[in-house]
Amino acid sequence: MNDSQLLVTGCYTPEMDGRGAGLVSYRRDPRDGSLTRLGELALPCPSYVVQHPTLPVLYTANEANDADGSGSVSVVAVAADGTLRELARVSSRGGWPCHLALDAEGRRLAVANYGTGSALLLDLDADGLPDGGERLWPGDPAAIGPREDRQDGPHAHMAVPGPDGRWDVVDLGTDQLRRYRADAAERSKPESVTELPAGTGPRQLVRGADGLAYVAGELDARLHALRETEPGGFDHVGSVPASTAAVADNYPAHLSASEDGTRLYLSNRGADTVALFRTTPDGVPVLVGEYPCGGSWPRHLELVGAHLYVSNERADTLTVHAVDPATGVLTLTHQYPTGSPTCAVAVRLP
Repeated sequence: MNDSQLLVTGCYTPEMDGRGAGLVSYRRDPRDGSLTRLGELALPCPSYVVQHPTLPVLYTANEANDADGSGSVSVVAVAADGTLRELARVSSRGGWPCHLALDAEGRRLAVANYGTGSALLLDLDADGLPDGGERLWPGDPAAIGPREDRQDGPHAHMAVPGPDGRWDVVDLGTDQLRRYRADAAERSKPESVTELPAGTGPRQLVRGADGLAYVAGELDARLHALRETEPGGFDHVGSVPASTAAVADNYPAHLSASEDGTRLYLSNRGADTVALFRTTPDGVPVLVGEYPCGGSWPRHLELVGAHLYVSNERADTLTVHAVDPATGVLTLTHQYPTGSPTCAVAVRLP
């Protein structure tokens, strides 16, 4: 690939009133962040995309439900020329899968099913394909939050690897972080449960340094700081507003951390901004600045090298922002038409 790399976007397709094509691949120039469109692969609403840690293999959360009410997960091979090829597709065993995460070894893939509130853990073989081993961990239907329109039951929005082989499920509907052992049996109860402030609507969790973690609250529009405890769980340290924009409603979406963990970027849907925070030793981040996203409804952020890629779902644009290496400040440099983009991932090739 010499001095250029690949970027792949997922999007909402007509199955869920989107205007996208499925997956779209681009050649990415790391010098200025510019993109050249290469190819497409039709999939049913691949709203989230991740790459295997060592293989040129992508996984997509296909949010459109099948006849049985479940979404699906596709395994996609990506070639150096941007060609995309579906290798396998399996059920997510729950409705509206919205997030995926892999462990560091690439042996397990977690699927968060927003519609039914469950998390599915899939075992992967040496080629990155599901090998048939799986565990489904349902949410607690009795644990609901105060927002009747969004918290009528469990709505898992993320499942990420935690310490010592454990997995943490972020549940927007119940204001909970649920921790499971990777070897926990099908439908087992969580090992521990952390209760966040009522009405938080936790959407995403990102780990920082020194035992700190950060949670984007979609419903309270705040960025929360947590400290991991022993033997498991989190203590709530504090929170700050996700945006200072004067808008009636704001729904934070994606949270990204810089490689050194000193900066956090948070997309704001409603304010239509990307907020930059500086992490602090005491845990509560400090707002550094807030920058226009270059569109509307910024759903996902991909921080790679000296550039931040923003998927502006409702504006049908993918925007590129240069990141100042000294301050982290953003400058909009490029904008590309992309139907209903929901996610972008920079692809690493052998």
